[in-house]
Amino acid sequence: MYRYIATDVDGTMLDSRHQLNSAALNTALSQLQQQNVSWIVASGDSYRFLKKCFAPCPLIDTFISINGALIVQKGQVVFERTHAKSQVNELIKAVNALPVTPDVILLTGWNHTWGTRISDLKAWPFGINIDFVDDLTQVDDKIYNVNPIWLNHQVTPDQIRGFAQQMIERYPVYATYSGFGCMDVLPLGVNKAAGLKELIINDDHDQLKSVVAFGDSSNDRQMLQEAGLGVAMKNASPDILKLANRITSYDNDHDGVLREVQSIFNLS
Repeated sequence: MYRYIATDVDGTMLDSRHQLNSAALNTALSQLQQQNVSWIVASGDSYRFLKKCFAPCPLIDTFISINGALIVQKGQVVFERTHAKSQVNELIKAVNALPVTPDVILLTGWNHTWGTRISDLKAWPFGINIDFVDDLTQVDDKIYNVNPIWLNHQVTPDQIRGFAQQMIERYPVYATYSGFGCMDVLPLGVNKAAGLKELIINDDHDQLKSVVAFGDSSNDRQMLQEAGLGVAMKNASPDILKLANRITSYDNDHDGVLREVQSIFNLS
């Protein structure tokens, strides 16, 4: 019996315009509550962004943010893991030295997302607020994620996966392609599956077998592999489509998650 639903956000819950169908989600949440099924958001996005995004859905109160580096439940931090300050500066230098220099580098902190300045803000595709600074090494904050981004499709997902592997081989970190030209460089041991275990291992002796997980990109890999039912979005990347137990019939622009949840849990 499935007791939890864990969903990615970008490319999964949000459509291509970065919009959430909150009305339909709230209807599903009310019915799931009657079945004692909890909905967990598991995303590479910052907690600040997720809290704002899901504000219209008060029944969602558990967020695995920044791919598991910061977990917040009912407004309380239940787990966090940050980079050491000295390592942040090393990682900034390392990503700037990659074969293709990123257009922008973000640092995800507690209250802010910091970024290097970019020349063309119109090219910025993400609905998050950035504090642009001239020198990221001077940022004084807890840093959960070093996030280089390549805009305008100048590098392929496979190239970014290769860059991520280089980072893993050189530093004590976990790095992954997270979609939309992004790479996340996270503290070692951080991923969405590990985040789920932090939340539910104490009351689920089968670990993640009671979880239905949805995702579309490489940073969802462990979560989909370890969940009782790993569901790839119809629009997912090829590596995720290959490993999933199931693929949604509809993509993220057509409520793919909600339609699949209705089918799995027999919602009206």
